[in-house]
Amino acid sequence: MTADIAEQFGTGGWQFTPEVAEVFPEHVRASVPFYDAIQDLIAEASDWLVPPGGYVADLGASTGITCCRIAERHPDRGICFDLYDDQPAMLKHAETALRALPGGKRCVFHTARIQDGLTHAAADLTLILFTLQFLTAQDRVTALRNARDRSAKTGALIVAEKVRPRDSRWAEIGNDVSHDWKAAHGIGDAAIRAKASALRGVLVPHPQDTLTAAIRAAGWKSPEVLFRWHQWAVIGAYAS
Repeated sequence: MTADIAEQFGTGGWQFTPEVAEVFPEHVRASVPFYDAIQDLIAEASDWLVPPGGYVADLGASTGITCCRIAERHPDRGICFDLYDDQPAMLKHAETALRALPGGKRCVFHTARIQDGLTHAAADLTLILFTLQFLTAQDRVTALRNARDRSAKTGALIVAEKVRPRDSRWAEIGNDVSHDWKAAHGIGDAAIRAKASALRGVLVPHPQDTLTAAIRAAGWKSPEVLFRWHQWAVIGAYAS
């Protein structure tokens, strides 16, 4: 399925189409090593970061996987969710998934580009997961600044990204072990090559220190690495 999706785009042509949205949970787990472990990390962190009646803003929410994990973990907290994505098909799946969970949650779904502005307010936890890597360098800082402007004063940020090791030796190792990880989880060489070709010039990883500098430039404080596996990193920060 992943191979079929990637091959339809051709070199540098990757898009999050309705067809991708249909199989996104399967696809992202095949593409991002330790994706479920990262989701578990974020859901557990919400124990501390999202109080009863608190607000979560997911910028680039895709099919709502992360918000569902948090809602399932805290069914009695009355957490409110604002989900942003520029693909309506993604948000349609997110709405179906969240509405199916118990608890009467307040959920708002925004079809929008996060670099163009946000409309929620005072988020206790802001999530930007595997999203900035598809934006230009300037748009990354703009999106992070928009998120900071809409954060609660005591709010937190969690960013997950594919990053680029500065030393080519580590970059080579990271690329190969990521390939090995995908192959060990049932993804064939043709699918791996097709996805890599489709993402050329579309997904542009930056070094980790460039990402943390952008987080600071946007007004967030104390960025800290929460998880790192070769080219994949999760960074947390606070609004104050």
